[in-house]
Amino acid sequence: MEKTNNGKSQKAIAKKENVEITSVDSFIQQAIESKASVETLERLFTLHKEVKAEQAKQAFVEALTKFQASCPVIEKKKKVLNKDGRTVRYIYAPIDSVVEQIKKPLSKNNLSYRWEVERKESEKISHMKVSCKLTHILGHSENSDFEIPIIDSQFMSQPQSYATAQSYAKRYTLLNVLGIATADEDTDATDTGKDKGPKDIKSQIVFNLKALNQKTETKEEIIQAVKKLTQLDLVEKNYQEIKNRLEIKVIEANEA
Repeated sequence: MEKTNNGKSQKAIAKKENVEITSVDSFIQQAIESKASVETLERLFTLHKEVKAEQAKQAFVEALTKFQASCPVIEKKKKVLNKDGRTVRYIYAPIDSVVEQIKKPLSKNNLSYRWEVERKESEKISHMKVSCKLTHILGHSENSDFEIPIIDSQFMSQPQSYATAQSYAKRYTLLNVLGIATADEDTDATDTGKDKGPKDIKSQIVFNLKALNQKTETKEEIIQAVKKLTQLDLVEKNYQEIKNRLEIKVIEANEA
């Protein structure tokens, strides 16, 4: 019987998660002993597989619910400074900080994750696709995907830009598949002063453009800046993706 990392069998974990052991196994045994037809056995094995998959999914949902109930609000520790190099523009939670804060409740609820990173090349631009797979010990898993272009940066070399984008995408997909968030929006511009940053997504786009020293006095200037930095048109369906790409560039600029 397969063992887990802490030495517990899958059957023991199933009992712990209150997964009912059905009578499908006994039906299969009876069918074998009575020399049932191949078609009957195939149907029973298919049923057995479906029951196991349903039990695993139920255990996954229960474990994720318990994880979300016990997981602390992710603390943001990485500061992004303003141009003066002293005052804080906003604070965010880098991937290593997120991992450190979730590892105990994940382990306690028999959940694990892994990433798959795929680089796609085209004539015009390179893309990176990052997938985060969250898996319960009984086998059920769910994915969160994030795809982003690798755009030349004025602040970093191409390998550095790739690493920064990958780190951002890993953080994004991990938080998404777990259904959790940081203390507040990353671009809320939490600072030590009286002013708070923009929360409307269009304002966040403009806020990030200004942080990247782009002209934003007119709508045309904003459209041109967005196109230059993200290669996307400034239309509503692209707002979230524009925001994500600009955030990566802001991080690049402050880590360069």
